[in-house]
Amino acid sequence: MIIDADTHFLPPDVYDYVGAEFEALRPRFTWDASGLLTDVSFPGEPPRVPGATPLPPPGTGSRYRGTYYIEERLADYDRLGIEKQFLFPQLTSTMFSYLVEPRLATAMAHSWNLSILNLIRRYPDRLIGGALVALQDVDGAIAEMEWACANGFRAVILDKVFPVREHCFSDPLGNHRELWPFFRRAEALHMPLFLHNIQHGHRITNLLNYQYNGLDALAPQEGQMSLVSLVTSGLLDDFPALNFVFTEAGVSFIKPLVAHLDSVFNNEVVDYESEDAAPRFNYRKLEGGKRIVSAEDYKAKNKRAPSHYFKTNLHFTIETEEPELAEAVGLFGASQFLFATDYPHDDPGGRMKYKDVQLFSANPHIPDADKALIWSGNAERILTPDQPPRQAA
Repeated sequence: MIIDADTHFLPPDVYDYVGAEFEALRPRFTWDASGLLTDVSFPGEPPRVPGATPLPPPGTGSRYRGTYYIEERLADYDRLGIEKQFLFPQLTSTMFSYLVEPRLATAMAHSWNLSILNLIRRYPDRLIGGALVALQDVDGAIAEMEWACANGFRAVILDKVFPVREHCFSDPLGNHRELWPFFRRAEALHMPLFLHNIQHGHRITNLLNYQYNGLDALAPQEGQMSLVSLVTSGLLDDFPALNFVFTEAGVSFIKPLVAHLDSVFNNEVVDYESEDAAPRFNYRKLEGGKRIVSAEDYKAKNKRAPSHYFKTNLHFTIETEEPELAEAVGLFGASQFLFATDYPHDDPGGRMKYKDVQLFSANPHIPDADKALIWSGNAERILTPDQPPRQAA
């Protein structure tokens, strides 16, 4: 059994179920004579802020008919030799965002979920449903997640960051404590949360600031910042059974990131307003004259070393061509990784989709038992609740 844990899909009827109230505001698609998406208009789109994403749709992967038509997609998967797939939206083209007016966004998310529900009922042995929710309405997002769980969805799809209206940049998810009730309910429902690492219609955290003079080689990726915030905010101490799956980022970044985080864990934080601070050198410093947050806000909230959470709560889809893959599996355990092709995208990882099964099979540095977990065992464990969902509504 092979399960593809990162794929993208845009059913043509994705917004046919928003309801009469929102029909005039929903995204509308333009198709060419061959049935491929060429453009998207969105009457209800929120005002754009200079310097912010999204990139214009339709986006990468739009030239594959399997992006839109399920039978052709399943035929592609038969050729790939992959039995099951987890359905992500074709995110750029959905135009879905946490900046959309909350009621419209909830209607858009529910319409996506209804469209996918129709498909997983037709192909229950081939498709795994991931539900969209509109996090700008926390109560509505909880209700949608409960509905999705009751109707057989096995996970919830979130953006990797949380955009705000006040400026063109977004925040790490862990900074928004108003989301805690949503995370609490996800833990109770045994619903893992999938984070997509590539920008897709939301504002970015910091990348535009570092696209000058090659500085992006130094700056942390926004998805990594948001991922770390799940640890440093104390979220995973409050909800220790909550699982996140970080997709489309590979694994090469994990070892150096975790080594650095562990190295500063529990380091003393010294406030420069203290008279005793000057003689000290080996500490994290909070300079009074440059402070933008309180000393309490500055401190990380995680109770255990960051590596603990990477080995328990955080999971990652793989890029089969990465030379660091075997080392990451050895360091963090095969239980933390899921097979993925990124179908149908044209980015470097996505171009490997027709070779990924072959490449992973041939990897001589990963034991067969670990490969079995990555092929499907981990996805089956994460995507199967400990308790069966409620009767479908």
